Order: sequence, then C-alpha cells, then structure tokens
Amino acid sequence: MKKPLELFFILLSLSFLHGCSDNYLSQVNSKSILEKNIGCMKLVVFPPNKSIENKLNELYPFNANCDLDLVVSYKSSIVCNSNQNAEKKALGMAKSYLRLEIKRKNHLLYSYYIDLAHNVSDEDIENGFNVMKDTLPFKLK
Repeated sequence: MKKPLELFFILLSLSFLHGCSDNYLSQVNSKSILEKNIGCMKLVVFPPNKSIENKLNELYPFNANCDLDLVVSYKSSIVCNSNQNAEKKALGMAKSYLRLEIKRKNHLLYSYYIDLAHNVSDEDIENGFNVMKDTLPFKLK
C-alpha cells in the first residue's frame, strides 16, 4: 500500500514545481475579433504606469478615438504572507503578473495572461504583445 501513497506525494511535489512557470494563456473570448483586421486600439493601463505605456507606444500606434480598448493590467512585487502556502513559497511563487485584454464596450474579446518570477519588464510586455499580434488579425501600417 505504500506505493500509491508515495506516487501521490511525488505528483504533489511536481505540481508545486510547476506552479510558477513562464507559460502564458492566450485566449480568444469572442470569435468576432477574428472576423476583420484590427485597425486601431485605445490604450488603457491600470494602474497607470508610464514605463509600460511608453513600451506599448513603441510597439503600436494607439488612438484614443478607437472603439477597441487594449486594457493592460499588472501587479508587481507580489508577496504571500499565508503560512498555508509555505511549500509554494519555498519553491518560488510568482512575483508579478501581466494581463492584456482587448475589449469593446467592456465586452472581453481576447485575453493574454502570464505569471512571472520577476517584476514585469519591457521584454515581457513585448512578448505578450507579439503573442497577441500573432494570434489576431492585425492591420499594421
């Protein structure tokens, strides 16, 4: 009877190691976003961050008059004080996350999300934007 119990603990340990990986989630939430090229987007960064805004403005010519919003949210320096997560903290928890969402009138059309083992960097922003560009039909000039 020890073998199944040992296997359980091995699998449980491996799941903790997998908890903070650099895998992202890219998801089309509405097929309507795939039907025509994205010609323009309005940039919304929350909470406001000039560094993130500047990097995204290097990657795309945003326009405040567009009906599509690129909503960028992030959190850096995440700290977990709960003792219930001692195993995860010992193996390394995410320090930050980055989320890119395309919305039309608060209706979610597309989302990109990644947990990061470090604070959000320009490279993370560019990688996320490139995944979004590769997933969706963009009309780039």
